[in-house]
Amino acid sequence: MKSLEELLPKEPMAPIATDALLDGEEWGYQLKWDGVRILATLDQGRVSLYSRKLLNKTSLYPEVVHAVEKLGRRRLLLDGEVVFFDPELSRPVFQKVLQRERSRSAGAGAPAFTYVLFDLLIDGSEDLRTLPYVERHQRLKALAPNIPGLIITDLFQEGASLWQWAEERGWEGVVMKRLASPYREGKKHKDWYKKKIAVEMDASAMALIIREGRVASLVLFNEEGHYIGRASLGLNEQTKARLLNYAGQHRAELHPPVLHADLKKEQLMWLSRPIQVSVTFLEWSQDGLMRHPKLLAIEGV
Repeated sequence: MKSLEELLPKEPMAPIATDALLDGEEWGYQLKWDGVRILATLDQGRVSLYSRKLLNKTSLYPEVVHAVEKLGRRRLLLDGEVVFFDPELSRPVFQKVLQRERSRSAGAGAPAFTYVLFDLLIDGSEDLRTLPYVERHQRLKALAPNIPGLIITDLFQEGASLWQWAEERGWEGVVMKRLASPYREGKKHKDWYKKKIAVEMDASAMALIIREGRVASLVLFNEEGHYIGRASLGLNEQTKARLLNYAGQHRAELHPPVLHADLKKEQLMWLSRPIQVSVTFLEWSQDGLMRHPKLLAIEGV
């Protein structure tokens, strides 16, 4: 019998982005949890965790290891996401998980994370990947009832109501899964889709990217001082001219070194007085950058 490590998918099955909320009896709907994808193997009490790219994450999430161990001395391959659930916001917060990923260590007093399971790929000697998703999900729910630190994400039959619930509460979005779908690696399928709710936040533009003497993008940082991406969508020529004039009046003589690879080849004009902006985007990337950001408002320029 092959080891569970040999049976890991080369790439986890991933939902395809869509703007449509698919409808029909063949679809099931789940909340989109804002975390990092983790595959877990359990073999006779020994747990290993793997990232989307199959990097070993076992030491990074000891609380998840401890939770999976409570499933007993059995042989399992699980698929899900590690999330930080904020009790005040009543939803996951990706930035907390990103902090753990960046630290590369759990550390004393670190916030506890939850493993949200949505698929069961191997159970004992059975490889379940050819079974319909609805059957895999039923077996998963029977597997792990009421274990602290583990959540089995629910499967709903009505998508519009779930979308409205997620939108009202600031969740990331909804995942739509064909109930009859087998587990296919990556995105080479037409069975799993995701529809995302745009995130809106305030940020500080601490620098401008300049190309051919004109403003190309704003360089944005969050309130903790971390670089979160560049934004140009939402700028017009008049605003770019005002930004260039502002930068000429508030150019910083001293500035931090460029540490992020995303900026190393760019001509940057750092600002002594950062510009406050509102920005919307679809999701955080695994390295903590905004995907598809759009500027909504720029203050004081």
